[in-house]
Amino acid sequence: MSSYKNVFVVDDDPTNNMICRKMIEKTNFGEKVYTFTEASDAVQSWDEVNPELVFLDINMPPSTGWDFLDQLSEKGTKAPKVYMLSAEVTVDDRKRAEQYNEVEGIIIKPLTPAKLSELK
Repeated sequence: MSSYKNVFVVDDDPTNNMICRKMIEKTNFGEKVYTFTEASDAVQSWDEVNPELVFLDINMPPSTGWDFLDQLSEKGTKAPKVYMLSAEVTVDDRKRAEQYNEVEGIIIKPLTPAKLSELK
């Protein structure tokens, strides 16, 4: 049985999206995985899918993960649980993450079965 019914992965890197999707499916962490290379596409799909968990890249042009969270907030929507993804994490990233109640933590890429196991 999957931990989550609907999971979003929002990252501008299609390869990372594929890796995340495969890890989530392989470990039965999520039943359905939706990947997006642009934050705006994920925001537009939000109400239709209603994800329970989001893996969100911090830096993805043209917008950032922070922009995504702000766009949801502007819509009056809050993500239930978010894990930020990044190749490297700065002190500023950690401080900013603390400003968002829905951000559970930051994960250094790539997403692995061991990292998913820690989240269960």
